[in-house]
Amino acid sequence: GYSFHNRNTVQYSFHPATVWCSTCSSIRLQVILCNFVRHLFLEDWSRDPIMLTVTLPDITFLMWLVCLLIMLLTTILVYLYYCGLWSSIMVSTSETEYGPLTMAYKTTVGLYKNTGKFFTEIFCLLPDREQLGIYYDDPEEVQASQLRCAVGSVLAKGDAKAVPEEMEKMTSNGFKIVHLPKPSYVVTATFPFSNIMPNVLAVFVAIYNVYPRLRNYTSQRNLCAYPTMEVYTDCGIIFLMPLSRHDEFIVPEFQKEQISMATTDLENYGGSLDAEV
Repeated sequence: GYSFHNRNTVQYSFHPATVWCSTCSSIRLQVILCNFVRHLFLEDWSRDPIMLTVTLPDITFLMWLVCLLIMLLTTILVYLYYCGLWSSIMVSTSETEYGPLTMAYKTTVGLYKNTGKFFTEIFCLLPDREQLGIYYDDPEEVQASQLRCAVGSVLAKGDAKAVPEEMEKMTSNGFKIVHLPKPSYVVTATFPFSNIMPNVLAVFVAIYNVYPRLRNYTSQRNLCAYPTMEVYTDCGIIFLMPLSRHDEFIVPEFQKEQISMATTDLENYGGSLDAEV
């Protein structure tokens, strides 16, 4: 326990077993930490007590330390909440407003996590435009070195026309232009995300939260849905998996190659698409 000897002194006792505190640079800090652990676990260390004196400034330091730990924990929890760790994910089949699209894109083959540099380049060129990633292969079925995707910027959607200056800016930086159709229906899900203050952790949280749900949804309903598209908006990541016109979403660089679907085998379910849609 502890007791006040005067206005500025408090007396504490602790057990000799707390020798782990010997690495601390201050004897008073050792006592503070030992008693903090003692009160934290509510243990009885009354046997063979050693009496040391702790002044009120030391207690004030301990209070500051506890406050800093609480602030740190709160910051971490708020950051994880901002990253969408506890977001509710709902997968559904519906029509979509994303189509037809005019897209400026680059292609890459390899690990999908390496596409970040393309998104960064696109954001630097056209920060006010939505970004789009089209992923043609399932990482669980295709070797990492053979994963194909197209990453680009949405220059126009619906009846809108692309701005010539933006098209010229993108093509002069090595991007190509492609026009994508509007699918009748898509399997879709939305994950909260901010392009205003983007972070890599939120993207990984989205990937590991959304894709298992998309896979379960399509496999349980025997849907032929591919490729997978990720649209990055100001308020979220929209996942789209077309249920029709699949080949029209393949950019010219990959049109002659066999498509490995994101969730199902085309040979098994190709005949059931009309019935499902």
